[in-house]
Amino acid sequence: MILNIKHQTNYNFSSCVPRLVQSLRLYPSKCKNQKVINWNISTSIGQLTESHQDALGHKIYNIYNESLVGKQTIVSEGTIDTKDFQGVMHGLEDQLNPFCFLRFTELTRPGDKINELSRKIIKKNNEIKFCHDLNIIVYETINFKTGVTNNQTTAEESLKLKKGVCQDYAHILISLSKIFSIPARYVNGYLRDDNHINNYSSHAWVELFIKELGWVAFDPSHKKCIDENYVRISCGYDFIDASPIKGVKLNYPGGEHLNFKIDINIQQ
Repeated sequence: MILNIKHQTNYNFSSCVPRLVQSLRLYPSKCKNQKVINWNISTSIGQLTESHQDALGHKIYNIYNESLVGKQTIVSEGTIDTKDFQGVMHGLEDQLNPFCFLRFTELTRPGDKINELSRKIIKKNNEIKFCHDLNIIVYETINFKTGVTNNQTTAEESLKLKKGVCQDYAHILISLSKIFSIPARYVNGYLRDDNHINNYSSHAWVELFIKELGWVAFDPSHKKCIDENYVRISCGYDFIDASPIKGVKLNYPGGEHLNFKIDINIQQ
């Protein structure tokens, strides 16, 4: 499937920012599951430079700003040819040992609720089947509800609420998987969904490392593995670590407002 994507991120700063450095992981992952036909990243203000490729395969861009006043718009857009490999990721360029992703973070650390849930689960010898079972268990554990959680909500907190959005499903699946010694990582990207054709946002899912297959991508909020409707952008330990834009401000006491718009269309 050939998808045309445009992701526009808008910042509005309440006062002058003396110095701002932003690190971007907005270039789609290179792998056999998706081919980048063309892709461009731009900024309305500041110096944009291509930096390097990190150990997870991200192509890193940096933006440098001094005395930034008012608004900044960052646009990443292009055309991607996607393929369906039933969730199995082929040809990723990451160089980290998968077992690095057994480490918990503050957002994925299990508490009483997650530990209680894990004790009800019997691990199967068939690791592939077991990972599919975990994905379904997480789907059935909480209900999709916007406005209840935020970027700082932990897996434990969203499980207590029994509500959340895609990132909460992802954090719970990551937490459960690591309890059973299955390496798991958070993935940020895009999902073409016919049911929300005019209201796209970034999407989150999980990659689990299965010895027989390598990294396999599961979407617990949709109870399935990823297919040709998904575009992978970045990965990490959790939402914060996988964030596609990270910024460091120097001597800035003011605030900022952030909004974004994502358009996804099938190329006819």
